[in-house]
Amino acid sequence: MPDTAVFTLTWRLTKRRVLASWPAIVAGLAFPAGIAWIGIGDSYGTAAKLFYFLLPHVFLVAAQDGVRTDLECGALENMLFAAGRFRAYLRAKGAVIAAAAGAYALLLFGLFAGWGLALGEFRPDDAVKFALAVLAGLYYIALAGILGHFLKGGSNVLSLLLAQAAAVMALVFTAGSRTGLLDYIAAGTFPSLGPKLAFGGLVALLPNVIVAGRPSVFAVEVLAGLGLAWIAQERLVRRLELRNGRSA
Repeated sequence: MPDTAVFTLTWRLTKRRVLASWPAIVAGLAFPAGIAWIGIGDSYGTAAKLFYFLLPHVFLVAAQDGVRTDLECGALENMLFAAGRFRAYLRAKGAVIAAAAGAYALLLFGLFAGWGLALGEFRPDDAVKFALAVLAGLYYIALAGILGHFLKGGSNVLSLLLAQAAAVMALVFTAGSRTGLLDYIAAGTFPSLGPKLAFGGLVALLPNVIVAGRPSVFAVEVLAGLGLAWIAQERLVRRLELRNGRSA
């Protein structure tokens, strides 16, 4: 099967699965509605902070249902995926999800930027924040793709969300009266190696935080993480075999 045919088939299957997922549809509609409500009720500036910070999660939600789901439901047993073509499908799946989520994010950004221009509050560095948000989103897709080899359904996304919630709660509850990591994050400066390493660990788990500050080495960390995650996922796909309806 030519690569273009695999991509077309992957697009159709992925689109059908996303449209059949009510959590993805609800999230896709609730996100812009919530941002608009905050912008009208509070201010465009507050809405902008939340918009760019939460935008990467659009990619994360779109990345649910990974490889394990396809394996256990028998979808890859179809003759269309014979002779190792299932690997081409799995590779194309990540690209299709990234393209679809990216197109949706770009649409939202266009509408949000138009709103900001009408109010005279859109700034050129907002485009940089959007680019950083997309980078974080692509990192999510790659990371969720790896987890999808071991977790079925939306468990790959849920596990990441739970880990993020635990990290944020730990960060909040360990904050004391003295200057701590939360204060450094708010200020955007880290005085020593310890806080930098701690923040680097947070970035690996919650890359959204790179949108809140200026482009720095931490954005490079997310880019490097994206590359490493892609390499790891490629190795997993290459080693994947189908034997009697099961993966090996």
